[in-house]
Parts: sequence; structure tokens; C-alpha cells
Amino acid sequence: MNQKEAIKKLWTEVFHDSKEYVDMYFDRVYRDTDALTVVTDGKIESSMLLQSYRLLFQQTDVGMGYIAGAMTRRSSCGKGLMAGLIKESFAKAYERGDMLVSLIPSHDWLYFYYDRFEFSTVFYVDTQRFTSLHQFPTEGSYTPVEDIYSDKVYEAFERMERERHCTVLHSHRDFLNIMDDNRADGGRFVAMADADGKIVSMAWAIVNQNMVTVTELLGTDHDAREAACHQLRKLLPDKAFKVLAPPLAEHRRLYDRGMARIINADLCLQITAKNNPGWHSRIRITDPLIAANNQVWEIADGQASIITETYYSQNDTDRPHLDFDVTINVFNEIVFSSQKIGDVLGFPSQRPVMSLMLD
Repeated sequence: MNQKEAIKKLWTEVFHDSKEYVDMYFDRVYRDTDALTVVTDGKIESSMLLQSYRLLFQQTDVGMGYIAGAMTRRSSCGKGLMAGLIKESFAKAYERGDMLVSLIPSHDWLYFYYDRFEFSTVFYVDTQRFTSLHQFPTEGSYTPVEDIYSDKVYEAFERMERERHCTVLHSHRDFLNIMDDNRADGGRFVAMADADGKIVSMAWAIVNQNMVTVTELLGTDHDAREAACHQLRKLLPDKAFKVLAPPLAEHRRLYDRGMARIINADLCLQITAKNNPGWHSRIRITDPLIAANNQVWEIADGQASIITETYYSQNDTDRPHLDFDVTINVFNEIVFSSQKIGDVLGFPSQRPVMSLMLD
């Protein structure tokens, strides 16, 4: 049995996914080069996939590792095998130039488990609910796109993803996998064109007996997004809607979506400094797992420089002070906070968006 078949067999033993989903995943998504494993006596005891994505961050595409399918054979649980794989994933992601590693915990208790490895909850959604009577009225004229697999649909998808300030990006291959996964789950997808024929919005939805959950809603403006929901309403009448919207509204309660862990703090600060040339700061980071992140940086004039001087607190008038002296998990939270929080802290923060991850 080769590696792919062995991981697929373990996947079916550990998880409860449908055969159709597992077949699709291992035919379309799985890559041997993503797999990290622990093998004992020729048998895979623990495994994960470290997939490659791009994150639009500070107007720059950066590498992002994404942990999927993290699993351990029941008889081998409690031996620290997954902990070893997580640390190995950091080394692999760092070597290939990624700035961060992210994941979506499959259970609430796993958030506490990943805290041990300095992951922070930085991805959120704004859950908006609508009754079965809400029709999502629009002011403009829109028509549904018939050929949802056309290149034009992906081109519109890519354009609308990049209109967000900080978001996980999806390749054309990712897009097709997302479409097939949604269809296999009995979900719905709509894309809407305006009066000039330009594709201006799209939405993915999963359906159960009483609820439609819109897992992603993209559009050039509010009216265009309403048009996509209005079309879903036509297809799915008499059901309540729940829309998992990006975390943009400061006054609303946000819900946990996923976690991230910066593995290359220098790259993160270099990019942030370059795109915010007026930002000046001194930062010290402490990281118990990645030695390269244990540094002090001076940020000035669009550059982040590692320095060796010892800095003291702001109360010591004889030495320059540190603006930030933080652990890596706190640094994660600062980098990926809302702009409003960043303004208070004196850091050009950006709140990220992650969706459509085949979770």
C-alpha cells in the first residue's frame, strides 16, 4: 500500500466523511508532498497535510501553510505523535518561505490544544441571521450566470477575493475543488451578473432541513451581494438564512473561525514596514518553539532591522524603550487585529478572512 492509500485508509477510520467526499479529496486535493507522517513498523500511526496557500497581507501575497486532516490512530493517541508533526510542520513551512501556518479546529476543545503551540484565534465570522420571510430586496437588475464553471466566473471570484484587505486566496484548482465539494454536499452556488453582463456577486450555501447557511458571499457592493442571496432565496424558499459574513462590523459579536501562528516574524515585519513607511516601532518577540523569532526589531522608514542592543522598559530614561515586548501568540493577535484595535496599539493591524477551506 502506497502513502496516499495508507493515509486515505487511516482517514476513513478516524473521520466520518462520506465516501464521495473522501474519494474527491484524495483524487483532487491530496498531494504526497503535503503529507507529514509518523510511521511505526511500516504503519502510519499519525498524519497531517500541510497544504500551500497564499494570503493577501499588507498588499502582498505571502505563503501560508494550512494544516488539514490532522489525525492519529486511536491506539496511538496520547503518545505525543501529533505534537511532533505540528512542530515538524513549522520547520517545513519556514523552509519553503511561508509566513504563517493556519488551521480550522474541528472541535471547540481543540482550540485549547493548539494554544500549546502558540496558535492564536485570529479568523472570525460575523454570523448574520434572517427569517424565512426575508427576501433580500435589490435596487439594481441582475441575472444568474448559467455556466458556473466558466473561466469568467473564476476570474470574477479572484477579483472579488482580492478586493478584501487581508484574505486567504484560492487558485483556479482550489475553486474547482470547492465547487465539486459543495455540489457533493448537496449545496448550492449562484453567481450574478449586472445589467452590463459583468459578474458582480456569488454565494455558496449548504442546506439542511430548516436552515440555509451561506458559507461565503462575495460581491462588488451591498446590492450585488443582496442579489446573490435573493437568488438563493428563489431556489430555497421558506427557510431561514444564516450568512457567515467577514468580520467587518466592530459593534457586532464575532464568532471563532480559525487559528494562525506566525512562523517567520522577520518576514511579517519586513512586509508590514514596507507597506507602512511612516510606521516607527521597536519590537521584541519571544517564541519558545522557533528560535529565529526570538529577536528585537527596529522599524523605521519602511524597513524592519534586527538589532542586538538590550532594550529596557519605557520607565528607564537612560535607554530607548520597547514599544512591544510580547510572546509570539500575542504578536499573532496584534498583527491580525482589526484596524481600530491596531490604531489604539500603534500597529498597522489587519483582520484576516478565511473561508472555503474544504473543512
